[in-house]
Amino acid sequence: GEEEQHLRRQAFSVLVHLLRERQRLVTKEELMEVVWKDTAVTDDALVQCVKEIRRAIGDDSHHPRFIKTISKSGYRFIGAIEEPQTDFRAADLPEKKNDFQPTVSIRELFAGRKVLFVLFLAIISISLFLFLGQTSRQTEQNSADVTLPPIAGKKSLAVMYFENQTGNAELEWLREGLADMLITNLSRSNKINVLSRQQFHLLLEKNGIQQGGEIPFEQIITVVRKSQAENFITGNFAKAGEKIRIDVQLHDANNGALLASESLIVEKPEQILTEIDLLSMKLAKYFSVDVAENQTNFADVMTDNLEAFRYYSLAVEKAQALHNREAIALLEKAIALDPQFAMAHARIGYTYAVTWGIADKAKPHLEKAFKLAERLSEKDRLNINAWYAIANLDFQNAIEIYREIIAKYPLETESYWRLGRLLEGEERLNEAVEVLKQGLTIDAEAKNIYNLLGSIYSESGKHNEAIAAHQRYVALAPAEANAYDSLGLSYQWSGDYPKAIENYNRALELKPHFEVALVHLANTYFQIGQYNEAINLYRRYIEVAPSENERARGWDAIARTGSRMAKAAMWRW
Repeated sequence: GEEEQHLRRQAFSVLVHLLRERQRLVTKEELMEVVWKDTAVTDDALVQCVKEIRRAIGDDSHHPRFIKTISKSGYRFIGAIEEPQTDFRAADLPEKKNDFQPTVSIRELFAGRKVLFVLFLAIISISLFLFLGQTSRQTEQNSADVTLPPIAGKKSLAVMYFENQTGNAELEWLREGLADMLITNLSRSNKINVLSRQQFHLLLEKNGIQQGGEIPFEQIITVVRKSQAENFITGNFAKAGEKIRIDVQLHDANNGALLASESLIVEKPEQILTEIDLLSMKLAKYFSVDVAENQTNFADVMTDNLEAFRYYSLAVEKAQALHNREAIALLEKAIALDPQFAMAHARIGYTYAVTWGIADKAKPHLEKAFKLAERLSEKDRLNINAWYAIANLDFQNAIEIYREIIAKYPLETESYWRLGRLLEGEERLNEAVEVLKQGLTIDAEAKNIYNLLGSIYSESGKHNEAIAAHQRYVALAPAEANAYDSLGLSYQWSGDYPKAIENYNRALELKPHFEVALVHLANTYFQIGQYNEAINLYRRYIEVAPSENERARGWDAIARTGSRMAKAAMWRW
């Protein structure tokens, strides 16, 4: 209106540049180059300027009318403006006076009653912009005592990995594969609450149990009690001549007492997928589950091709270890054998959309999974809906879906982390922190939650809290390069460049070709004016960058560093 607002010079320069370049996204790095030039500052200085602008013009980061934050990338001015017919006085613009025609002042921004609304659809890649990224690659989860919450009318159950007594290494995958088949079948009952494969994996990891080999029965009981499951299933498979015999035992978790024993003999491994349903129904009857309730066959839900399921099972193992490229290769083999394998399509879509932010490659697989939705469980359908929303940049819808997943499946700690990431991207930082803290009540040692929590604290200017969270991450994962990279980033945001450099170098000692740490260390040297060191690191990054786009960004960083060196030399001259 008629009220005059005052901004610091840097904040005003940020606003003017956003106005000047309002037809496009303006990256954080570009704003820092324009506003601070040769001065070394952290991203926090820019974040504070944007907050100051929003206070001055009455904008809300949750529901922006003027400045839209594009997560991990930068900002865009989206407000309606009235363009004057004559140029505003050049003296009112701090820089680039001749290339912003026409121009507006803060007062003119609100003065006109007739406003021309221009709608901008900000279509961007959701992949992390490495040079401005706050956090590093996704980290595997580490669980404290993963527990099954009591649900009225449901018996809680844990399914152990099977023991391979065949002596055939090619059948080793069935240890987890058979468990996964039973989990898939039994979890469809509304009378059984089954610990998921991921939760069981985390439970074993937390208790220091290796996945390979036999687990002593006493140790099994100890682990199961920590999960608060009332019952558990153990099993083994062995050769009976040319046939395969599968034995399954149902136990009471309180004392380990045997409640039931069932067996299955198949002529060849391919028959397992059709016979596993009968075995599941025999076990289900001990929970007073009507056989008709589980009438959907495992082959209908997953696949009727054992080799395809083998590739799928191995891919899940690779994904748990964050070997995403290997996981995708295995999933593609599964789809080649069974094009109707819904969950194989879904997991490929997840990796491309959520982990890597490559929406074009994700959508065909997620859409295929949608078409096969009748083959999926409710939880799988919810997750696929969330992944598809992310691929379409519909982050608000993804947020609502993850809230629903958490409400229905409170033990899925990854959902807390995913929801926190989405809320962070929408600048709903307080909400993100609350969700992550809630996740830590479920899993007090979830490394990825501490990683994200530290990044959000940095973004909020709470540097001590950020450093503490990332120090906790390092304590939980002392051999993980990503942990030191994240701690280095929190020190960098706080302005403690020596400690940032120390932790980035520690990350590179553990993983010399860790491209994220390379670029973060290069950025730090750039900020403190050690341009030759920055260029050398950018070159190392280009050698190991995983894609053409990222290599191009590396060359762009070298060009910008060279430009900064030239400007510094001219200034000294």
